Amino acid sequence: MTVVYWMELFSMLDNHIHTKYSKHAIGSIEEIVITAIQNNIKVLTITDHAPFYVDRENRLLDSELPDYFAEINQVKATYASEIKILTGLEVDFLPNNVNYLEKMLENLELDYVIGAIHYVYLHNEKVNVWDIDKLNNKRFISEYFSYLYELIQSHLFDSIAHPDTILRGGIQEEVYYDCFMPLIPSMKKTNISYELNCSGPRKSVYDIQNQTERTDSSAYPSPKLVQELHRQMITFTIGSDAHTPRDLGAGIQAQLAECVKLNINSIVYYQQRQKKFMPITDFL
Repeated sequence: MTVVYWMELFSMLDNHIHTKYSKHAIGSIEEIVITAIQNNIKVLTITDHAPFYVDRENRLLDSELPDYFAEINQVKATYASEIKILTGLEVDFLPNNVNYLEKMLENLELDYVIGAIHYVYLHNEKVNVWDIDKLNNKRFISEYFSYLYELIQSHLFDSIAHPDTILRGGIQEEVYYDCFMPLIPSMKKTNISYELNCSGPRKSVYDIQNQTERTDSSAYPSPKLVQELHRQMITFTIGSDAHTPRDLGAGIQAQLAECVKLNINSIVYYQQRQKKFMPITDFL
């Protein structure tokens, strides 16, 4: 299989990617865009991690936002005939910090804002969602879904980033499903989308019985919940969550094929914070 043939297998849309502005990702905005064009991606939303007071070394700084937007706009103009480039941010959410986030977002011209929960505080302990050996307990699960509820209720976000990433911790899918179900009315009321995050196959899963990490299975997205969300007319975004150019578009074709099996007909992306519907048949 040649490199060109492999690239042609990728999707035409990727709504969640990171560049070197996120610090733990690699690739300039232009390098990412050139790779996206080579991968036959026609709609690309750049969603680097927004400024936040937690984990400052793994995200944009406030002082970098002008350069971030200027560089996106410059590259957008350069490659306008080949790809639609949209401007986004992945924004961390913690309860009781809505005012902080409102102030940060109020003057930014964005197409797409993803709300993400990466940290859960259990009294004085900060548990990261990538601390997968610490997730499968009632205290964490209860607090995580409380955070999710408040994220949805904040009306700040267009979609929820990788809400099912906690399944990496060995949490049973039934538990996740049962905990998420009470959130659906709020999702419908706020018109927020659910992200089909395609990074699952690239991430390890915690094997509780053996207390080891496995890389031979994918924990998310949750098919059972996705099917129920579709039944209740929740919309879906999709993204590779790439942190390197080689992962652009990765997993999207496979996930769209799963959507077809569930009779999901369209995916949305956001432009000027408005939903744009695209038939899945355009991608397959």
